[in-house]
Amino acid sequence: MPALVLLSKVCSEGATQVKSRVETDKEFKAQPKRQCPRVKRIASYALLGPYDFLHIFQTTDFREAAKVASSATSLGAASTQTHTTIPFSEFQEIVEEL
Repeated sequence: MPALVLLSKVCSEGATQVKSRVETDKEFKAQPKRQCPRVKRIASYALLGPYDFLHIFQTTDFREAAKVASSATSLGAASTQTHTTIPFSEFQEIVEEL
């Protein structure tokens, strides 16, 4: 199952309420489970840099991936980016086919 990376940046109001981000994350864990049962959350990280959080999840349904990103936005993310991933071993096979 392909892994996807979701980067999110909180809105400026959310940045001033750091402690509430923990509660928001609990809801972010619960919402996709209810709405997107085929999505498997792999890991989440707080970041230092242009984005505030990184979430790694798996799904074969890109409609459900869009729901996860929309869920993050509905919980206070000012912006999100979702990226697909290719395991390096598969990337190596692709390069070898060239």
